[in-house]
Amino acid sequence: MLEGKQFAARVAVVLVALLLPLQWAQAGSPARAVVERFDSRLLEVMREADALGYQGRYARLEPILRQSFDLPYITRLVSGRHWKGWSENQRAKMVAVFSRLTFATYADRFDAYAGEQFKVTAERPLKRQRMLVRCELVKPDGKATQLDYVLHQVAGQWRIVNVVAEGVSDLSLRRAEYAAVIKRDGFDALITQLNNKIVVYAREE
Repeated sequence: MLEGKQFAARVAVVLVALLLPLQWAQAGSPARAVVERFDSRLLEVMREADALGYQGRYARLEPILRQSFDLPYITRLVSGRHWKGWSENQRAKMVAVFSRLTFATYADRFDAYAGEQFKVTAERPLKRQRMLVRCELVKPDGKATQLDYVLHQVAGQWRIVNVVAEGVSDLSLRRAEYAAVIKRDGFDALITQLNNKIVVYAREE
């Protein structure tokens, strides 16, 4: 009888050990939760893309983008070394225009749904107290696009600071593009170019 109790106790211990990691994986980390919430909203907008239209997608995505991304920080990074030389008014203008461009870009790109699903596949800590959350955008045929979200903390909250799609960093691409425009034509020309892109996205609907 005693042996039976001991066996049952050992089984219970093993089950607890197995279930704890499973519960943690289901709950996820706070950084993972930010990514999952953002991806979920993207899917909602994609499913209703036609009914919403460009303006509707923009309006639906703007709040979740502001909540999920550290847009002022990203703006500073994509501005590169030029940020330090700008006035406070220039910095504020750049943040505002870059933020609007971000909303417009997502509203333009996520304009249809064909059965795709997002799936978190991994997460791990990075240097400088950052986190990487790896996702896949999986199509019905099984083909997947890998998306790596890099996050840091702002006032105790995790925020996305970069998205790397299939190994290509969106932040790096924009920084190189903007640096070339600033070097050639200056700050005002960059602002004009970004505003023009927003107008083009709105007209493509």
